[in-house]
Amino acid sequence: MRRLTLIGMPGSGKSVVGKIIATRLGWTFLDTDRCIEKRHGIPLQELIDQVGDAMFRRLEEETILDIAIPDKTVVATGGSVVYSDEAMEYLASVSAVVFLDAPIDAIRAHILSEAPRGIVGMKIGGLEELYQDRLPRYRQYADLVVLFDSETPDQAASRVLSELPGYRRTA
Repeated sequence: MRRLTLIGMPGSGKSVVGKIIATRLGWTFLDTDRCIEKRHGIPLQELIDQVGDAMFRRLEEETILDIAIPDKTVVATGGSVVYSDEAMEYLASVSAVVFLDAPIDAIRAHILSEAPRGIVGMKIGGLEELYQDRLPRYRQYADLVVLFDSETPDQAASRVLSELPGYRRTA
């Protein structure tokens, strides 16, 4: 396979690690959250506030299923993509799927250090509850689970590339 998809909680490092991997491989980087924002013309959190969690998940699924992911692309998904079996089956059929699993405290610190972001399900329960709900889904679809704990994003990218056979610099 010549594509790689990163899944995980918001704030787990998917975008930053994904960009590093794409740069190292000489590949394109695609962030599905940015695709959704571009498609709907508003920031993610505003879209979630307007349409609600359930409708947002449908819009996320539609966006992912409509994307023709080019060869040699690293994809960073939104954290809620795992609620769509159809979207995940599509991503798994065209790419290797890596679950970046970060500790809750690291996720919380990362989320609090950034501008507000769209997180589906946060109004219903806390971050820990959301993580516990999504964890089995992330594991179900992952070809590889990488615990992104005390390493730098650069080290996490190195680990992903070293643990996935066949993903080496092509340029």
